[in-house]
Formats: sequence, C-alpha cells, structure tokens
Amino acid sequence: MRPSQINLPLRLWQQMKIQVSAEAPLEACGLVAGRAERAEVVHPICNLLKSQVRFRMDPYQQLNAFEKIEESGLELIAIYHSHPRGPEVPSQTDIDEARYEVASLIWSPHNGEWQVRAFWLDETSVTEIPLDISVM
Repeated sequence: MRPSQINLPLRLWQQMKIQVSAEAPLEACGLVAGRAERAEVVHPICNLLKSQVRFRMDPYQQLNAFEKIEESGLELIAIYHSHPRGPEVPSQTDIDEARYEVASLIWSPHNGEWQVRAFWLDETSVTEIPLDISVM
C-alpha cells in the first residue's frame, strides 16, 4: 500500500548522503527499514554493476539486510539509489525494474548539492510521496 509520506530522520538522510557522495560518479544503492511510514535504519548495499546509470544490489548483502530487518521486527519501507548525472525522478529502467511494493528514494545532485525525493512506482504511473526529514 502506498504510504502518504515517508518520515526520514536526519541521521539516516545524512548516512545515505555520505554514501551517495562517496560512491559518485557511480550509482549507490541500499534499503531503508522501519515501521509504517517512519524510517529507522538504512542498509547500504554494494552496486554490483559499478555503473553510472544502473544498479544491481549484491544479492548476499541484500539477503543479509533482509534477515536483519526481519530479526529487528521492522519492515522494508524503501529502496534507495542515486542518479549521479540525473534525472531527479525515476528513470524508465527504474520503473521497469521495480519489483517491491515500497517507496523508491532517488538521490540526485541539484545545484551542486545532493537531494533526495521519494516516489511510488507501478506499471502505469509514478507518484511523488512527501518526504519529511526531521531531527527525531
């Protein structure tokens, strides 16, 4: 079910921003877990493709993250990745390859600074989801 918004603590926003900055110009990726619409933990995952325009999560790291998410009683609420050269919205490849019914967080540079936007992807549409970044 599409969330009405994603609540993202500033510390998790900073953790992802550090990762996407460090891995640029390659795409970075990972998983966000939490409860309902509130993010509680980020799991950075290695991009096996080492590409500037595509990502494929390392399946062993992804499985390990899924196990940690389940053990902690959380649920997968988003998948994130970066678009180091844009666009600021999901690409057609992102839409075509969306397999999980969770939000998609897209990191991209805007005026020299990294920004993140949240989207819900399905076969027929892309809907932006409000992202509430807070100090919590």
